[in-house]
Amino acid sequence: MVGPTASLSPLVRADGSASYQCPSTGSNILGSVNAPVELPGRRDALKPEDATVEVFVKPGTAPASVGERYVEGIIRGVVGRLILGRERGYQRRGVVITLAIVGGENVSRGDSYLTLLPALLHTALLALLSASVPLSMTFSATVLSVDAAGKITREPSAEDAAAAKSLHVLAFSSKGHLLLNESQGAFDFDTWERVRERASAICHGTSVGEDGDVAMVESADGQPLEGTIRETVEDQVHRDYSWKIDAA
Repeated sequence: MVGPTASLSPLVRADGSASYQCPSTGSNILGSVNAPVELPGRRDALKPEDATVEVFVKPGTAPASVGERYVEGIIRGVVGRLILGRERGYQRRGVVITLAIVGGENVSRGDSYLTLLPALLHTALLALLSASVPLSMTFSATVLSVDAAGKITREPSAEDAAAAKSLHVLAFSSKGHLLLNESQGAFDFDTWERVRERASAICHGTSVGEDGDVAMVESADGQPLEGTIRETVEDQVHRDYSWKIDAA
């Protein structure tokens, strides 16, 4: 299948920015990060020895609602565990992440945001890397749907997600740990275990068995998402230092 495309630093007035497009779900996200910054009017909420993370999700054609607030909380929880907010210059200051849905399928009021969640998470991560915010690790995420027959579909469209029996978003850290598990619908543990193995293969190209052994997985899912994130950063570094490479 056609993989996602991403780029770093498309915006010039932000400390860091990224764009992320996933053809299979139709999502197109533009993100920016400003950090470290002062948070006016929020001094009572600032952490004395850590950074305060703020996340804003902006839908393309409608005002923000409960769905955006819900997914903002999920993203804040994930990136908040990765940001090294105790580094010098980040205490009592803010990391502000803004994610705008600029194209593709928009989520209607009352619909599930899980189909867009991996793209939002990846955009936030790449924007943080673009802004040189210190992180303890990176991650990759994917969304899977399970139909009534038990078939697992990677990155389902809005129509497929609406007809699915259950939806699952899983994120794995670069160290192989399960970082996020958001599910909705009816499913049993065996179904979730199959979903976890497929998600691990999509994100890392590996699957962890019950005995803890890690095995390489050959599938039609293409390059692991972890590789896509890495290549996006490597391409940006190469562009930034191409003058030095040419001079050498």
